[in-house]
Amino acid sequence: MNLTLVGAIVLLALWLVIVFVAHVGSGPVQLLYAAAVVLFARRIIAGAPQFVS
Repeated sequence: MNLTLVGAIVLLALWLVIVFVAHVGSGPVQLLYAAAVVLFARRIIAGAPQFVS
């Protein structure tokens, strides 16, 4: 697990809390979701880092 995946999970969890618990569904809150999706896509495209010794 690297920082990109951790960041995506944290941003997605924060978005879920703000949207579904605090009921704030518009505006800048959606940037959290967009950032999480971009980080997940980056993780999928780039793949997991390979540590070769």
